[in-house]
Amino acid sequence: MTVTRMPLTAEEAAGLIDQTLLRADLPETTYKQWIIENSQRKFAALFVPPCHVPLASIYCLETKTKVGSVISFPMGYDLRHTKIQALKDLIDRGCEEIDFVVNISYLKSGNDAEFLGELKDLKAYADTRRTVRGEPVVLKGIIECCYLTEAEKRWAVEHLATVGIDYVKTSTGTATHGATVADVRLLYASANNRIKVKAAGGIRTRKDMEAMLKAGASRIGTSAGADIIAEYIMMPSF
Repeated sequence: MTVTRMPLTAEEAAGLIDQTLLRADLPETTYKQWIIENSQRKFAALFVPPCHVPLASIYCLETKTKVGSVISFPMGYDLRHTKIQALKDLIDRGCEEIDFVVNISYLKSGNDAEFLGELKDLKAYADTRRTVRGEPVVLKGIIECCYLTEAEKRWAVEHLATVGIDYVKTSTGTATHGATVADVRLLYASANNRIKVKAAGGIRTRKDMEAMLKAGASRIGTSAGADIIAEYIMMPSF
């Protein structure tokens, strides 16, 4: 898992972005229009609330863009069986990439049994399923870096990597701050090529995105993906 090379074309940049809309105050018609527009922009995935996964699946299945959603967002303290049921429901409805918030309280407590047990159960269930395209389900564990010490961040990466979770994700974007270059560097170094890093929260521009990629992120979560791609189109050799 090497650091992404630069410069990127607009299409290459789009392929690294999880374009995201997780707002509670929007009607279904707004989500539908957003899905239709963004499904044609060649993003890696479109992330929508669980209730809109079937709608996203209708349009994304015609493209290479995957359907993504979230579990236990943004707090992470749902019971283990609730998270597993949510995972089942999302896959059943057409979800292909799933970002789940880890149990941050167990993480900060150093409670290996509960923290690792939850990860193992989620991974074990995901491994029994395939997506609507017949591909493995992608899991990303959100650890909410702003709440953690450096030691806790390393501890989280170690457990996620040991279980075989696909990505460690910096942030939900709803806490005190989102991704930082320092956190991405730390997660990337701790990963040691065993797990990928997704940076999310506060990434609004091409400059923001490229800073995270240079620090070691393999995927970018943002609600500003269309604006970022527009920057690449307008200034291809920036």
